[in-house]
Amino acid sequence: MEATTLCIGLLMIMLLLPVAQVQDEYDAQEAAVILEGPRSPVLEGDTVTLLCRNRMPFFNLTADFYKDDILINSSNTGSMIIDSVSKSDEGLYKCNIYGAGESQESWLVVKVGVVILESPIHPVTEGDSVTLRCRKSKTLAKYVADFYRRGFHFATGYNGETTIQSVSKSDQGPYKCKFSGIGESSENWLEVKVIPVVLESPDLPVMEGEDLMLHCKNKVTANITADFYKDGRFIGSSSTGNMSIHSVSKSHQGQYKCNILGAGESQDRWLSVRECPASSSQVPVLIYLLIKTVCTSLSATLLLLLLGKYHRWKHGGD
Repeated sequence: MEATTLCIGLLMIMLLLPVAQVQDEYDAQEAAVILEGPRSPVLEGDTVTLLCRNRMPFFNLTADFYKDDILINSSNTGSMIIDSVSKSDEGLYKCNIYGAGESQESWLVVKVGVVILESPIHPVTEGDSVTLRCRKSKTLAKYVADFYRRGFHFATGYNGETTIQSVSKSDQGPYKCKFSGIGESSENWLEVKVIPVVLESPDLPVMEGEDLMLHCKNKVTANITADFYKDGRFIGSSSTGNMSIHSVSKSHQGQYKCNILGAGESQDRWLSVRECPASSSQVPVLIYLLIKTVCTSLSATLLLLLLGKYHRWKHGGD
């Protein structure tokens, strides 16, 4: 029995080890709670769903929702539904998950009228694609819509929408749309943000041992000589605007930015480095093999003891 108990204990350690390893990885990251909701105005009468997303699965999903810093709802599923939204529901929303953190505030805009134009609430970055949608109140039907910029017609959307490919500063301004015979929307302001210097780096985590390239892109001057920084510290200059990192390791993980004289400084970009799968899985495999060997030996010893007792019992009975 002692041998069996020991085997069970060792197996439990083996099963819990990967869980603890994953938990440590999450503990090393900054808590990330995100409030997901409509990114464009909603019509009065629509149903709105707010989702408080927690990227740390070892914490609970119960979320508190706030409107204008006042607690309005708690949910053990992390979601909140507003039925038949009205103008009074317009405001700043955020959510909090105990043990994980608080989300950033998000503005919910409620439009009142027969026709509305759905467009980005926040500034868009130069080069992005932007879709404008014309909607009729309380219906999902799509009509032919005409779109206007600064009062001049610039597009017709046969399904009620139009897309501006690669927006530029010249696209900034007031927009509205119109359904023939129904009415037109009020004007929405589209703001285009120009970032003169951009640091291009991988969006996804890179694997240890891989090579990667950082590219400092300049949109305003001919100068491409760039200074590169990691966690606020200067790490090198390049006359081509490119910096290569050979055989990345965990020590390369951090915040990167670049600066081009006469153009400006880029926004920070986080570079994430993942451990090689072979190295991260090596320890659990060795532990499994060790436990398997120990349990096999203990099981064989236990079997021999039982056979010995049976043999003595049989001869004693004779």
